[in-house]
Amino acid sequence: MNKDEAALNAARYKLEKLTESQPPLPVDEYAEATGMAPVQKPRTPLQIHAEDEAWEVANSALDEAFARGEFDNLALAGKNIDHITGSTDPDWWLKSMMHREKISGLGPPALTLRVEDEHMAQTLDALPTQRAVREHIEDFNQRIVEARRQLLGGPPVITALRDATAEVLAWQERRRAQPSAPPEPEQKKKRWWRR
Repeated sequence: MNKDEAALNAARYKLEKLTESQPPLPVDEYAEATGMAPVQKPRTPLQIHAEDEAWEVANSALDEAFARGEFDNLALAGKNIDHITGSTDPDWWLKSMMHREKISGLGPPALTLRVEDEHMAQTLDALPTQRAVREHIEDFNQRIVEARRQLLGGPPVITALRDATAEVLAWQERRRAQPSAPPEPEQKKKRWWRR
């Protein structure tokens, strides 16, 4: 055993005796009973010192790597990370993933209905018949009414109800304006004995 190790062991022994003579930290019985706060075991000064040493070793290794230039000219150095602009939004990672993976239709009804309302003309243009357009608008209006009841919580719903007849007329006008639009299939009248 060399002189440095002996001095280190003596210092550890002295520290252990010093911590044994000090009274233990008071325990928060309420936090333990309710589970409201994490119950941490009291740490000894030796444990605190060991953690500090670990941080010092890590920091010195990073400083040496910076000095050697290992972090120079990295591929994405100085660029924003996936639409992060330094905002303090706590859900930036979730929004970033939704944008990157092109996930839609998730969120509170107030927001999903607003997005659906913005794209309503394109949605209706893809439907083949007046009846399908009317049913889609009625379903949309029903979802707005349900969301306004705020049973699921979330922001208030500001999306306006749509008039089914006006939407059908607008759908017909858009179909007539398109030169290559297929005509709406005519519904044959069914006789009462064939129903």
